[in-house]
Amino acid sequence: MVIDEMPDDRIAEWALGLVKADVHAFKRARTRFLRQPSAKRLHDLRTSARRLRALHDDLREAIPPFSLKRLRQLIDLTGEARDAAVMREALRDAIDVRERHAARGLLRTLRRRERIALKRIARTLEHVRLSPP
Repeated sequence: MVIDEMPDDRIAEWALGLVKADVHAFKRARTRFLRQPSAKRLHDLRTSARRLRALHDDLREAIPPFSLKRLRQLIDLTGEARDAAVMREALRDAIDVRERHAARGLLRTLRRRERIALKRIARTLEHVRLSPP
């Protein structure tokens, strides 16, 4: 072991490498979602944002601090869109032909909620600029 390179330095370097990789993954997911929003791309965006937040929380003492305020807002917004989509799909799968007409209004409302949340996500993503610390 080189005397100048203490174990703490190697841990910090390792942690910073993980954060940089996750920031890169988030940026890729962000670009894909903005190019063409879809349920799968929303899931990928949500996953990468949550992973980055968790990594930041877990390695807080090993890496320089960086702000996650907008990332946390984004996670909350993606939850709204995902919840509406999941409820809509569950309702659509649970009703039979005779109930379809009665459920139409609720299905439309859930779809509208999902669309509104997706637009808010896109607007928020314009302001999320993460750079590794």
